[in-house]
Amino acid sequence: MDSKVKPAVFLAVAALLLLVSVIANDWFIQTMPRRQTLQLPALFASGVLAALAFPKIGMGEASWRLAALILTAGSLIFWMLPRSIDSAVVDAALNRALFVNMVTVGFLCSAAMRRASLEMQTAFLGMIAAMLLAAGFALRSFDILLCASFTISQQKETGFHLLGIALALFITTVIRFIRSLKRRTDHLMI
Repeated sequence: MDSKVKPAVFLAVAALLLLVSVIANDWFIQTMPRRQTLQLPALFASGVLAALAFPKIGMGEASWRLAALILTAGSLIFWMLPRSIDSAVVDAALNRALFVNMVTVGFLCSAAMRRASLEMQTAFLGMIAAMLLAAGFALRSFDILLCASFTISQQKETGFHLLGIALALFITTVIRFIRSLKRRTDHLMI
């Protein structure tokens, strides 16, 4: 990456983090849809954006890439659990841990995906889509309050949004997989 672009990336990441984790944090934690479908993805995206400033960072060993992707999936699962969501809303220290965790796994996921095989990328993205789909269905289906910090209607709305995100991620994964296969076959024919 051009040395002139790096400061711009760092500035963009810093601005995004300041906005999402400090300035608008109180607004995000007022409702479950804002928290789960806007704030968490924005934090994750800031980690991905930060990784763009370091294009040479890529995990050399497949085992490290796999470990980073497992850590990413585990973190996403953890922050979807009702107990984790509630605790992060009421505990400022856990809320900050959520911020650090999401930015870190965004960075690690980006670095791991950079050198991951097509199969590893597809499996990871498909697994995340399936996880979001399951969480979305669960939140839409249950008529009991799962998160004490939010309402049932917010829970159902979050489930609806998660279903949409899961569907979009699944479609994106399939398109990426088909395009990659096409490039491979075109390359073999040359």
